[in-house]
Amino acid sequence: MNADKLKNLKNFFDSEYFTPEMLLQNISKYREQPDILNLLYTIMLNLEDKIISFYSPQFCQLLIKTEIPQLFDFFKKKCSQSRPLFFNLYWLLGAYLQLEKQKKKKEKIDLFLRQMEMSMVNGEFNEKTFEIQDQEQLNQILLKDFQQKDLRQEYFTEMQKFMGTLIKHSLVLKEFPKDDRKLHLKLLIQKQNQNLQKIVKKFQFGVVLPFYDEQEKDNKSQYIVNILEKHQVCFHTKKRVPYLILVETINPLDLEQYQAIPAQSQPNIEVAGYVEAQLNDQGFEKQLAQIEQEEQKLYHEALEKIMQMEKKGKRQSQIMQTIDQYMQKQKKQNNKDVIQSETSKLDNVQKRKASLIIDSNLSQTQNNKKSYSQEKNDQKSEECYKTLQKLLPIEKLRILKKFKKKKLQVWEQSWEERIESYKKDSRYSHFPSYKIRPIIIKGGDDLRQEMFAIQIMKQFNKIFKEAEVNLYLRPYQIIVTSANSGIVEYIPNTISIDALKKLFGNGTKTLYQIYQEIFGSAFEEAQKNFIESLASYSVFSYLMQVKDRHNGNLLIDDRGHVIHIDFGFLLQTSPGGVNFESAPFKLTQEYLELMMGKESDYFGYFKSLMTKGFLALKKYVIEIENFFKIMVEKSDLPCFANLDLKLFTSRFQLNATDKEIMDLVDRLINQSLSSWRTAQYDNFQKRTNGILP
Repeated sequence: MNADKLKNLKNFFDSEYFTPEMLLQNISKYREQPDILNLLYTIMLNLEDKIISFYSPQFCQLLIKTEIPQLFDFFKKKCSQSRPLFFNLYWLLGAYLQLEKQKKKKEKIDLFLRQMEMSMVNGEFNEKTFEIQDQEQLNQILLKDFQQKDLRQEYFTEMQKFMGTLIKHSLVLKEFPKDDRKLHLKLLIQKQNQNLQKIVKKFQFGVVLPFYDEQEKDNKSQYIVNILEKHQVCFHTKKRVPYLILVETINPLDLEQYQAIPAQSQPNIEVAGYVEAQLNDQGFEKQLAQIEQEEQKLYHEALEKIMQMEKKGKRQSQIMQTIDQYMQKQKKQNNKDVIQSETSKLDNVQKRKASLIIDSNLSQTQNNKKSYSQEKNDQKSEECYKTLQKLLPIEKLRILKKFKKKKLQVWEQSWEERIESYKKDSRYSHFPSYKIRPIIIKGGDDLRQEMFAIQIMKQFNKIFKEAEVNLYLRPYQIIVTSANSGIVEYIPNTISIDALKKLFGNGTKTLYQIYQEIFGSAFEEAQKNFIESLASYSVFSYLMQVKDRHNGNLLIDDRGHVIHIDFGFLLQTSPGGVNFESAPFKLTQEYLELMMGKESDYFGYFKSLMTKGFLALKKYVIEIENFFKIMVEKSDLPCFANLDLKLFTSRFQLNATDKEIMDLVDRLINQSLSSWRTAQYDNFQKRTNGILP
């Protein structure tokens, strides 16, 4: 490329109009031109960590698919400068490595991950060190540098072990009866917190949690220093148990200026030997994946049959019979899985018992009297052994309990009030960077698709705010830690519509009635918030083709907003792989009732908000499309399989007039309101999972 064109490009790259989206687009465009890539490399180095983290899916995808040397150098440079960014990128790239099928590509990613690790361990190179003339001073500096590298290597090992254990808890808890899980989780968290305190003491900072708060620039509260042991919640699903914990985070720079209140010594926490064995079992996750694959086949068959019945005009009773047949097949499959699993578990427990007996004999030889901890451990193992001799019952259809008629205050204590009460007992509450973060630990889920969905949601939200449209979206933070695990920000002051309906009338009351009961004099404000959030999520759901919208994945917050979570199915993917939910978005008669009917001003407000949302977004179609172009290329994510980008962008109605957009909104609303399949999918979830429609 000639010098003049290169100069013009440099001026453009340095201008205020050159956005990160343009940067990514140009890296892809000029992948074969090193002179331009060198210019872009300089721009990349000046990006804030928060921006790099936001675009990490695109950066990782580009790195893997193009193997541009400047991108490799950029990653290594940033890894040497920031631990949170290092783990953010390292874990995400590691997820791609786990699922990569090509041997050569897999070897390259693996090699680069080791180079990234080395960059973090070595830290940033300081050229001025070698300008020191005094040999003794230079030796001391080099010795200190060597010790720091050794410490960083130890920290990396401890971080991987700590996060791996947190994730495995989510998988191991499924092996216990539902009523016992909370107790086991409490013990596991107490033990894990003891490990955390050892890390804090040794390294003088905690475990990295690479969340980047949008509102805060300098006060990076990204290191976990304590887990609040008083508060844990298990979320029960068929295949795993995601769980909620509260963690205290700080900026480690505060430790240099402030002293933490000394910790009280805690007794050592012991957990059952079987649990320890499962945490160390490398084949445990593969076994769960195989079970889930069988489950998906049955799911596919059931939904496909219901779709065929729709075409034939079958009665509701026949559809119910099909769902019941699916549940019977599932029961047989699960019984088979339980028997195989229990046989393996019994073997593990017997081995554990044998080792305990050997340990016990050795102990008695040395000292005839057993210690209290040994007796306690033997007792736990014996109890565990007896429990596992009984087959764990198959998780049946949950029969909804009848609640006593009484008014319940759903949000008895706000998140902010709860935080203040926890702060009183904290050793770190006086730190300026102090935060209490609610996080959900998920094992057994590939969160890369959901991470991408949230990225697009954040972009939509930014566009709505710039357009000053009253549309409400609530994105949340996601960290991918492997190809089948991650950490998700929990949204406080929320409850699922399913849980809300079970609390109020056990499915007999509509959302309109429940809103009147819980919001009282603030009903109209809550109603307005519901409409503004419903409109925004309707636009998002249509454009991104979001599926699996049952009431377990829809939340209501303490101000009345509806909030969507769990975006595991979107674009080209759907539960069972049959695209059962064919409506543009979820819009039920209940929602219509809460908006006071189709002839009301509230419903008119809903339609006008959807129209404004489309009008705001279509101005940024090119920028939004660029997010997709990079991700679609040679992607292994199911949501991008055979994705037609032209069809995707056509949904934004780029060349449509305002009147045509209004007509489109009317059509989408009518299609959604009259959707037979939306009602049937809710019914299917009620019959199979106990989730109320």
